Amino acid sequence: MSLISFDKVSIDFGAHPILHSVNLTISKGQKLALIGRNGEGKSTLLKIMAGEMPIDDGQVIKQDGMKVAMMKQSAVNESESTVREFLLHALGEVGHALEQYETAVDPNKMAEYQHVIDENNGWELLQQIDVVTTKLKLNPNDVIKSLSGGVRRRINLAAALVQMPDVLLLDEPTNHLDIESILWLQDMVNKLHCAVVFVTHDRTFLKSIANGIIELDRGKIYQYDCNYETYLVRREDRLDAEVKEWERLDKKLSQEEVWVRQGIKARRTRSESRVKDLVALREERKTRRTQSGTTKAAINVADASGKKVIVAHNVGFKYGDQTILKGFSTKIMRGDKVGIIGPNGVGKTTMVQLLLGEIEPQEGSVKVGTGVEVAYFDQLKQAINDEDTVQNNLQLGTDFVEINGKPRHVISYLQDFLFNAEKIRGPASVLSGGERSRLLLARLFARPANVIVMDEPTNDLDMETLDLIQDLLFDFKGTLILISHDRDFIDNVCTQTIVYENPVDGVYDVNEYIGGYEDYLRQRRQPETNKAPKKDKAKPIEKTKTDNSHKLTFKEKHELEQLPSIIDQLESQIAALSEQVCDPEFYNKAEADIKKVTTELADKEKELQTVYNRWDELEAKD
Repeated sequence: MSLISFDKVSIDFGAHPILHSVNLTISKGQKLALIGRNGEGKSTLLKIMAGEMPIDDGQVIKQDGMKVAMMKQSAVNESESTVREFLLHALGEVGHALEQYETAVDPNKMAEYQHVIDENNGWELLQQIDVVTTKLKLNPNDVIKSLSGGVRRRINLAAALVQMPDVLLLDEPTNHLDIESILWLQDMVNKLHCAVVFVTHDRTFLKSIANGIIELDRGKIYQYDCNYETYLVRREDRLDAEVKEWERLDKKLSQEEVWVRQGIKARRTRSESRVKDLVALREERKTRRTQSGTTKAAINVADASGKKVIVAHNVGFKYGDQTILKGFSTKIMRGDKVGIIGPNGVGKTTMVQLLLGEIEPQEGSVKVGTGVEVAYFDQLKQAINDEDTVQNNLQLGTDFVEINGKPRHVISYLQDFLFNAEKIRGPASVLSGGERSRLLLARLFARPANVIVMDEPTNDLDMETLDLIQDLLFDFKGTLILISHDRDFIDNVCTQTIVYENPVDGVYDVNEYIGGYEDYLRQRRQPETNKAPKKDKAKPIEKTKTDNSHKLTFKEKHELEQLPSIIDQLESQIAALSEQVCDPEFYNKAEADIKKVTTELADKEKELQTVYNRWDELEAKD
């Protein structure tokens, strides 16, 4: 028997119904990924399953005694409670008994609470609270009102997990989790015997868990009993069949319209039932809901920056007792796509501020290259004014936006991000989490930039918009600095990663790797078993700092000034030689000519690397 069944369920909030006479069944053990565009109604569907929202028509049938637990998308706001108190309250009667048992002194009351606890597996639930708070990196004694929105989202997730329900509903559970916590959650959900329905933008998480798909599309539900890859194929087949059926009906409607408008003779023999069929065809065509197009944005690229965008040398920085960076060096070149990976709270955002020169390092040096124009994507979406319209939130001060030299009207530009005219002129407060992210992306891409900084950009976005961003960033000729816990996104976008790993006494090694997340896993360094105490490593930084105080000699300054022109010359020579080598006719030449060109190319590339190394050496002293 199914745990939850929908029988012709409908709910309508405005111009189009969220659900229109839909059927759905959820059975024990199913792990169902709920997929749909932003604003389609995924969170509404979860609320109906949880019994938190009434429906307009139809019936929701639930198995007797079944327990449903739901993680909400918005941050919890029980301001005066501690994290542990909130999680106990989420358990209902047994949670109240556990809370009272800890402070009770009356033997009769203690016995009463003990009975409720034993009847409802309370001690197991209490142990579950300890496990979940540890794995989600929550302090059970923290007062909720003092915590950030991201931490409060994690508390929502914890409240759903601790209940051990028959049906678990998760709305973007990986948001604001670091990769370590996502891996734990992934393993935990896979081991659950209950039914799970979840919304997620994290494809790696989805693929590892889902054994079925619920697709919400234009008020209809399509249920697939398969994995994500098979679903994509079946969905494409369904959409192709839908287009063909609409073409057939449109052709029939056109023929019937011609027939009904024929002359007097035809009208005498006209069939009444045929006229009724024509009316039905007209109504079907009128109410048909087509997909609202596809996102088709473009990044507004500024003039190119210098070849060297950021050079950091032996950087050290602390917040109080917390070490953010120690002896860290990196070189970010134009066109690099850098992913920053690490647990929550280690200082990834602070690292970006240091690299961009917004914060002065306490040790070492950071140099930002010439012509750098930065655009930011804010992970907390605090930059959106809920009281203003979506259109005004672009903050352009004009009705037109210029994208790569071409003027676009703001409304037309926002429609590229799948906002309809009604939402564009409406308040930003009604936007879903994914729509808020799309609005920030629209604002980000409207500003000319050659360096884009994105802090958790994938949160709440639908799969289609994620694909768009991946393609845009992959083709972007500028530089990207990305903080993300989305493994699939990092793999598809990044050319290198900077990773916080192998902590010792709370101090992390910060290492750089070529490639994305999977490449990092193959290359990552193992922690040293006999590592010297961290306090002994402070001396080399102090020594380096003293070395850096030596100024360049006059000759070295002159040499440094000449290096950019030498590099440009070498790069031009390498480009010319490479063009020869790539010509299909090149290898038809004499062997001696081929060897001469390839040897010269190798020598020039080696010489260029030597010049770059010398540049680094001189800049470190400057």
